[in-house]
Amino acid sequence: MAKDNTWNIQLSNFFVGYAPLAFTNNLTEVGGAGAASAMTNVDVLTDRMTQGPALSTLTSGDQTGSVDELITYIMDRAVTDDVTYAIGATKFYTLSSTAVTNTHTISGCTDGESIQVIKGNAYYFYNKASGGEVGKFDLSSTYDDDWGSTVPFGGASIENAIHPSTSKEDTIVFGNGQYVGTYIVSTNTFAPRKLDFGEGTVCADVIYSSGYWYLAINSGITGTNRTTSQIYLWAGAALTTTLEDEAAVGVQRIGFLYVLNGTVFVAYQDLSSSGFIIGYINGKAISPLARFTGDLPTFAQKTLYKGTIAFLSSGLVYSAGAFVDTLPFQLSQHADGGHSTAGAIAAPFGTPMVSSTDGGSNSKIAKFSGYDTNCSWESIVFPLSTGKYKGYIDEIIVHTNILGADARCDLTIKANQAVTTSTTQQITGTGETRHYFDNFGLAEIEDFKVRLDWSNGNATNPVAIRSITINGHFTEST
Repeated sequence: MAKDNTWNIQLSNFFVGYAPLAFTNNLTEVGGAGAASAMTNVDVLTDRMTQGPALSTLTSGDQTGSVDELITYIMDRAVTDDVTYAIGATKFYTLSSTAVTNTHTISGCTDGESIQVIKGNAYYFYNKASGGEVGKFDLSSTYDDDWGSTVPFGGASIENAIHPSTSKEDTIVFGNGQYVGTYIVSTNTFAPRKLDFGEGTVCADVIYSSGYWYLAINSGITGTNRTTSQIYLWAGAALTTTLEDEAAVGVQRIGFLYVLNGTVFVAYQDLSSSGFIIGYINGKAISPLARFTGDLPTFAQKTLYKGTIAFLSSGLVYSAGAFVDTLPFQLSQHADGGHSTAGAIAAPFGTPMVSSTDGGSNSKIAKFSGYDTNCSWESIVFPLSTGKYKGYIDEIIVHTNILGADARCDLTIKANQAVTTSTTQQITGTGETRHYFDNFGLAEIEDFKVRLDWSNGNATNPVAIRSITINGHFTEST
């Protein structure tokens, strides 16, 4: 033992998000003092950790209004001032920043896929009981639900498949099962099978960046079977059938591609382990950045939020990235997705919107608003046992924002591999910023983690944690 038998642990820098191995073990000891072993709906994007955003349903945005199904795709940009579009299982929706303003029932639609607005028209991709289709909306009042199979030169029905899509200038490129298709407005040329990647493949996503279309192609049997994936680069003119380059993902499955500040990010899955990985294209390889458990997000489940990629997984909203360039890349669970099954996320007016359903009669589209109170955070585990000595917690000092009325966060210590729990300490008090605690009901302990719980908090006045200081001493164990 050292002559000074005291110890001190400072928790700060919560912006690092999850600890590296949190996805395997919520009792992990690996990571910085501000890293989380577990979290629920917590905002760690800045230098203060606080409650994540709550959701406010849009006017006419649930089953009592215009949304009686799962919305599967929301456009990620405004088409005109305070206007954007979405698509669901059977309907085409017009949205403002606060309301669902109009709906159109699509003839024969069983599954809405994606929407592109180009040259004054919206083109909406959807599946039918047999095959797929592309509809056309003039952004005013006229919907042509079977446009793709009847109107354009070379028109033909498309596959029953997922249909990620993107556009630039006068060209739309879209996934079409084993094919990648194009529509070129200037020549009215519709080619649903422009590229053929072979039987058993699926185009999972398509984006445009730096003069190339990036095509994410999964191949193999779906479900719990291993697949292989490739990311192909295709020249921006989208005229030839020759690919420019490729990056191999290997024995994985790609969920989505996303370009941010010139970097192409990839969400992909390693089926030999639960969960998924966020990485980026680095030459002809994928460099992993962070990993966590959950469902693999799809092309409709990503958007930009505060400089990070917000995405959906297992009905929850996650954040991956850094709020400013000087902060490290982080992965965190940021907000709830609404009902148990989340459909799509987008931020066409700056504030993210999320669609969801409970699988029954309740569906909605809602946007971030205010603060959630179903929020919690747990630190990594800090070992204290050394030789015949254990640790004893003497005091904890928590620094917060200036608390408003009814703001509250509860602090507990989970000790001895989370078997023993301390008494609850309330971080509260109008106008307070420093909170001192020295009675936890714990004896000597081998290790501990800090748990914060905002369930008794306030949806208007948050508790933002600046730092937590734990002071203690070692004591000889009997």
